[in-house]
Amino acid sequence: MTFNLGPARATLHSILAQFHFYITLLAVTLAWLAIMIAGIIVLRSYGSQNLELAAQLASYGAEPGLVFVDPEAIQEAVRPLLDNDGVARLRISDSAGKALMDAMSEKPDPSPRMTQLIMPAPAVASIYHNGISIGQVKVWADSSSIIAFARIGFLAGLGCLAITIVGTLILRRRLERDLIQPLSAMTDVVHDVRLHRRFDQRIKPVDIAELDRLGSDINALFDELHGWQGHIEDERALWTHRAMHDTLTSLPNRAAFDEQLTARIERAEKRSSSFALIFIDADNFKQANDAYGHMIGDQVLMVLAERIKSALRKDDFAARLGGDEFVIIFDPVSETAPIEDFVERLRKRIETPISLATHGLYSASVSIGMANYPKDGLAAEDILTAADAAMYADKFRHRNLKQGLGGFLE
Repeated sequence: MTFNLGPARATLHSILAQFHFYITLLAVTLAWLAIMIAGIIVLRSYGSQNLELAAQLASYGAEPGLVFVDPEAIQEAVRPLLDNDGVARLRISDSAGKALMDAMSEKPDPSPRMTQLIMPAPAVASIYHNGISIGQVKVWADSSSIIAFARIGFLAGLGCLAITIVGTLILRRRLERDLIQPLSAMTDVVHDVRLHRRFDQRIKPVDIAELDRLGSDINALFDELHGWQGHIEDERALWTHRAMHDTLTSLPNRAAFDEQLTARIERAEKRSSSFALIFIDADNFKQANDAYGHMIGDQVLMVLAERIKSALRKDDFAARLGGDEFVIIFDPVSETAPIEDFVERLRKRIETPISLATHGLYSASVSIGMANYPKDGLAAEDILTAADAAMYADKFRHRNLKQGLGGFLE
């Protein structure tokens, strides 16, 4: 299966590089064209002046031959002018318009069309003798001078273009170093923060004032987000603790116990080990609570919870199921630490009289039941039911013996 991700998006680096290159190329091209056009205009004016000067020279040279009607003298005098670049044709006529000389340069015109376009008309000069016009000289140009200039201009343009490309590459590297790399670093940091929520990352200072101010603002935003993240995590931890713990005794509640019991069963099953569940219930606590008030009852429950916690080993787990019911997961069970000894020590610790500020001493009495995994059940519900049944059996035995009835001592 293939996925069409669409066309790749252009990067800021490529956009700025292309924009800079095209702008520079356009500027160089326009400048080159302007110089070429201006040069051609200047060259046309210069060529016209040269043609007029050549016509004047031809008129001076042709005057004696024209006076004596000597065509050979005329040709000998003006023929060298055809060897000059830019002169294509030279024509000398008398006052009646009769051509005494009409010669073409031996060099071919490189571009007749360009000649017709730029310098189509010949330069004309009159031949004077004693102030009287005795003839006329016409000189036509060719494109050799223009072609030479255009060639030089073209090569100069290529040189400028090469220099422009080199300069553009240098400026491009500087642009990348001073602008693109800092922006890329900023985007990498922001992208990493968005993906991994690592608000401790910071953008480094840069030399460009606007980018440095942007980086400082982003860092300040990261500081705020970092603070909010810490606050949210603290709130989450607090609410998680409240959701899984009893508000009165700070012991884990029923939900935490169910989760822990399931986990202990899974671990014991993998390790082929065992653990015990101890169910604890305060005897006649309801009567004492109703008789002396809930405040006194709460104090008694908090003391019972502290005594239960103080009796636990490192890996044991205790929770308050509700009311005056507590449970302990005694894990692991071993021959060196019999559960019966632990229960006996726990019972003595719990039944130590509790000193209450306004009601003297309170003698707590508890009923305790035990169940073993996997002996008394494989499921959490079965183990809890077995421990609860054992607790009620212990409570019934206490009633028959008329012992362990909690109450205030005189």
